[in-house]
Amino acid sequence: MEQKYSIELLEEYEKVNFYSIRLAGEELTELEAFFEKFPEGCEYDDDIDVIISWIDKIAERGALERYFRPEGNYGDGVGVIPIEVGNKIRLYCLRLSDKILVFGNGGVKDSKSWQESETLAPYVKLLIDTSRFISSRIKDGSILLVDKEIMGNINFTRYEKE
Repeated sequence: MEQKYSIELLEEYEKVNFYSIRLAGEELTELEAFFEKFPEGCEYDDDIDVIISWIDKIAERGALERYFRPEGNYGDGVGVIPIEVGNKIRLYCLRLSDKILVFGNGGVKDSKSWQESETLAPYVKLLIDTSRFISSRIKDGSILLVDKEIMGNINFTRYEKE
């Protein structure tokens, strides 16, 4: 199955730019879709508040490595917010540098690891693939990371095994 998507700029701050993935044909970015699952007044309000306060901190200080718990493969930049133990919600993202953060989606942690979760695994796998695509395009020069910007071809197609 073919999946087309792109990365788009959401917010610009002094120290960091926030991007998110938008799947082809979707009205919402993955970050917007994430927040839509947890409307105000839901049972996860406290968990969402923690995630929002982390996002605010990152917006202010930059996407520093210590703000994320690595979740993907070694060195691919895929991480999760928050790093607190006990939070039931996971928001996955791809940290390309201290100045560039790409948000994916997330949800309720419903298993020991994302690999065992039918709901969370697709979000993490999408970011792992995106990291790989961006790395190979940086190598061939079709993507440049310039300060807080991702420049070049940020449209992607991935093929999922049925």
